[in-house]
Amino acid sequence: MTNDPHPEPAPRLLIVSYHFPPAETVGARRPAALAAYAARQGWDVRVLTAVGADQGGAPVPVPEDRLIRIAPAPRLPRPGGSGHGSAAGGPAPVRSRLGRTRAGARRLLVRAGMELLLPDPQLNWIRPPVREFDRFAAGWRPDVILVSGPPFSGFVVAATLARRFRVPWVADYRDLWSVGNDHWVRTPLRRAVDERLERRVLRTVAACVTISEPLAETIRRTFGVRTHVVMNGIDRRPAPATPAGVEVPSGTLTLAHTGYIYPGKRDPGPLLDAIALLGPDAAKVHVIFAGEDHGIVRAAAERAGVTDSVTLLGQVSPEKSWRIQADADALVLLMWNDPRDAGTMTGKIFDYLQARRPVLLLGFADGVAARLLRDRGAGVVANDPAAIAARLREWLAVKDRTGRVPAVPATALDGLFREDQLGRYLDILRGVTRGDVRPGHPVH
Repeated sequence: MTNDPHPEPAPRLLIVSYHFPPAETVGARRPAALAAYAARQGWDVRVLTAVGADQGGAPVPVPEDRLIRIAPAPRLPRPGGSGHGSAAGGPAPVRSRLGRTRAGARRLLVRAGMELLLPDPQLNWIRPPVREFDRFAAGWRPDVILVSGPPFSGFVVAATLARRFRVPWVADYRDLWSVGNDHWVRTPLRRAVDERLERRVLRTVAACVTISEPLAETIRRTFGVRTHVVMNGIDRRPAPATPAGVEVPSGTLTLAHTGYIYPGKRDPGPLLDAIALLGPDAAKVHVIFAGEDHGIVRAAAERAGVTDSVTLLGQVSPEKSWRIQADADALVLLMWNDPRDAGTMTGKIFDYLQARRPVLLLGFADGVAARLLRDRGAGVVANDPAAIAARLREWLAVKDRTGRVPAVPATALDGLFREDQLGRYLDILRGVTRGDVRPGHPVH
């Protein structure tokens, strides 16, 4: 094979993402993985982010000189979590009455901010990167811009820079914005304003990408924009070398839930009611909850009378979260049992699959997450306490007989690793860069 004397220059990709390592947030993981993968494939990658080099402990996947870190201005107070967090990061558990009152006040401020600040509380990050990008980029210019959201203030940044440099841009939706996102509680007026702004921003987008087909269809149907599906994937990491160190009685069937519990959307009540239905065997089942839960788990456990079967850890590091998952007999995935959640493919499901422990999903039985678990033989879906109790009895019998609930087969993970998904992502970006898809190109 002869070398091409005139090789094509490496495509120049600018990734715009408010969240990025070293921030330890779920929102940072997808753009970080894409940046690292594209760089390994020879792309000239730069990342524009609001995260400072000292704002977390997660590994940074690309050299620091490829990162353009521009802080929001003016700096606004960040009361409470964003609602898109994980078991890593976020406020510590609140235990005192005064602390609970303050936490409630912070949540009200966040809700007010989500209602009044357009497009979101990160709007103070729109002007600084638009104004200062040229100085920080030192003459570097992209061939294509990819923005990942939420927050959707980044979409405005990407569209503005794309117009300045006359290059195509792609919108990556980890969650939807104005339509189809019922986790973001808004008044009808605010929702209408968001939809109008989203429609205006997307007038120049070359393509959109999201994490599941139902979400993609919502974008196509609402905005008439070509939309692709690229799932999140399993991030390869070594098996934990040490146990999580959470004490549970010997021989107990141990379940674990890691991550945020949305009030009114992710309900642990049916699981705890199911444990109560086990009668004397309830003492043989223990559930570990790691992550912010707003007191929901404690209240549900008290109602069911099974507080002795529950351990509440509050927020933990990503590493401890993964150790908890690996140590458990089974993992609990709480989702919203509502058809409006059919297209949600939470990133947590891929962490759970990496742990290879069977998953008990409480959520919409016909959603994409439920189908993935069933099709892969990686878990079960149940929402009725009696059905959950029956499954717990089966696992108890297996553990009594063999000492361990069997692991999910390794073949269940085939094709679901992050790199399996990101190859398709680069194909989409190459097509956009070549001009195969023009801004505003409709769906046919």
